[in-house]
Amino acid sequence: MLLWKLGDVMKFKKSFLAVAVALTAFGANAATYNLPAGSGELLNPNTFNWSFDAVVADPVATLGFVINGYRTLDGLNTYADFFVLKINGTEIGSGSFNLGGGGFSAWSGPGTAVTSNTGTSIGGNGGTTTISGVSFALNAGTNNITFSYSPVGYANNGGQSLGDEAWGISSAQVTAVPEPETYAMLLAGLGLMGAIARRRNKAA
Repeated sequence: MLLWKLGDVMKFKKSFLAVAVALTAFGANAATYNLPAGSGELLNPNTFNWSFDAVVADPVATLGFVINGYRTLDGLNTYADFFVLKINGTEIGSGSFNLGGGGFSAWSGPGTAVTSNTGTSIGGNGGTTTISGVSFALNAGTNNITFSYSPVGYANNGGQSLGDEAWGISSAQVTAVPEPETYAMLLAGLGLMGAIARRRNKAA
């Protein structure tokens, strides 16, 4: 009978460790999802897609990313170039940024946008726009984030060459935290296993 009790305790300890590992795994997956590589220079107009798989859903995940401007991308002016962010097929935000071409920088959507214009004389780099704190509903499973640029200003002539206008996404990161129910279910399971072990010990 003693051997049975010891075996029961060992099983419970193993179960406890399994749940602890699961909690740790959820915590690790909750941290961040990073864009593995930048897009490089892209024509205007163009679209860049980033797809990744999330272990758990989060209704208030956040996205941050950096847009690199090359040469003369325009903000809000006669020759404005327009940026659009979509997540899982839904438009989340849009804006126009002075990345070497002049005009005013503006972002319409969740989070904040900060544009740093270094001018066109530094390696042809028109500057960067860093957008952070974009809140969205993360799906459990596959998620798709779409970044796109297009000219909407004067004549809307279908864009200009890479020698004049280009853009790219240099980095992007999603931060997510599992829903509280995920932890609650795991802890409830742990409590149930403990209760079963105690009842078996008493019955013995």
